[in-house]
Amino acid sequence: MIDIVRPTGLRAGFHATATDSASGLVHAGEQWAPARFLIQRHTHPVWEMYLQVHGPSRWRADGRVFELRPGHLFAVAPGVVHHMADRPTGNHHFYFAAIDLKAVLRRHRSLTSAWRNPPAVIHRDRAHGLGTPFAELTRELVMRNDLAGVGLALAVDRLVLEVTRLLVPTAPIPLHGGHPAVQRVRDLLDREYARTWRLRELAEHVGLAGTYLAAIFGAEVGMSPHRYLTERRIEEARRLLVGSDLSITAIGLEVGFSSGQHFARIFRQVVNRSPSAYRMRNGS
Repeated sequence: MIDIVRPTGLRAGFHATATDSASGLVHAGEQWAPARFLIQRHTHPVWEMYLQVHGPSRWRADGRVFELRPGHLFAVAPGVVHHMADRPTGNHHFYFAAIDLKAVLRRHRSLTSAWRNPPAVIHRDRAHGLGTPFAELTRELVMRNDLAGVGLALAVDRLVLEVTRLLVPTAPIPLHGGHPAVQRVRDLLDREYARTWRLRELAEHVGLAGTYLAAIFGAEVGMSPHRYLTERRIEEARRLLVGSDLSITAIGLEVGFSSGQHFARIFRQVVNRSPSAYRMRNGS
């Protein structure tokens, strides 16, 4: 059973508590907090994992202060007291999940060695890839689906797998012959979709001329970098329209559009219905 509440003081978001969950999930959520929002001292009997999505925050745990920026993972071992070191000066957006790893490791014993002697606090600054498994987990929590128990366990397992890969990092080995610059640009747009990108900036990131990057990107992906970025933004907007209580204008700004009107126009072009009609049709 999942109990969902919206804590006071948030711009939007939720906190879900799992009771009698075989998945290993204890609680999780996604929250958009305003400036000055403070998370007080607390601890848990299981691992708690945070992913900073937008905005900065500072946390204290195990006698140290950790600066969290977008794409940072902050994970705290059972029994470790942690809290925000001070009140953030701006809005910020983050995911979190408290997970009993014993349940996951019973299902996937090959992960056990990586968690045999972990540090009390895990801080990784290139954890943007956790955004997808966290989003999948929140979707299982906020939507009523068939086979909900199976879906929740799979989402928890995927999240723990990706965190485990950050504990024992090895460079992924490409299994296809695509140009590495294309994959680097896709990765950049996937994780920083809310940023305004120019082709020249993308080309500078991968050390290529803009015209050449556009040509090889189009040949491999079937669309321009600008179109890819637009579709990535719309994909995230669709998720937020269904799974969050952010206003439609706030969602447009969150994913990188310049205004609510601009967002609504592009959304209708891509999805063939307005954001409000999409939200009404798919539930929120």
